[in-house]
Amino acid sequence: MSSQARPPKTTAPVATAAATTGVATTADVPPTGVGVMTEAVVPVWTRQLAAIQHTVQGGTVELLTSVASILGLQDQLSAELKNLPPDAPFAQALKQLNDEFQQQCEHALMALQFGDRVVQMVDILYQDTERFALELPGMQDASPAEAEAWLNALESRYTTDEQRQFHRGEEAKPPQDNVEFF
Repeated sequence: MSSQARPPKTTAPVATAAATTGVATTADVPPTGVGVMTEAVVPVWTRQLAAIQHTVQGGTVELLTSVASILGLQDQLSAELKNLPPDAPFAQALKQLNDEFQQQCEHALMALQFGDRVVQMVDILYQDTERFALELPGMQDASPAEAEAWLNALESRYTTDEQRQFHRGEEAKPPQDNVEFF
């Protein structure tokens, strides 16, 4: 399972050079331009990604709990159907319905993996926005090669083909009916 949603990092105020030595340094100058935007926008992105991650995790847990309860009831039904005489009215129809019900429950459990998948996808972006926020102030003179290296590093952390396709601006291929483990 992916990591838990994390609150944005905070740091305690640190005495500036001007306060301790009387001499102003570049660290004493409030951020402008890119720095202001970074400090204002990236924490909002980070909080939103964490909220999405938390919501999906909570919804997935609720769905899994519900499906587990349904499967428990289905197990009880199966046990009761085994006690029915084979020639009892509707016995065969009930057994067939039970088998179909079990298949649908198993399909639902596999489909619920979307929650883990989404949480993991959001976590990759969450970590990248934190890294971006930390490094952006030093990127005033970043080159296209540095941007490409950043994007290559981000792409290397993806866990699905779909993420890599979207990253490259390609249309995602339709999902297959099999389970994708990551």
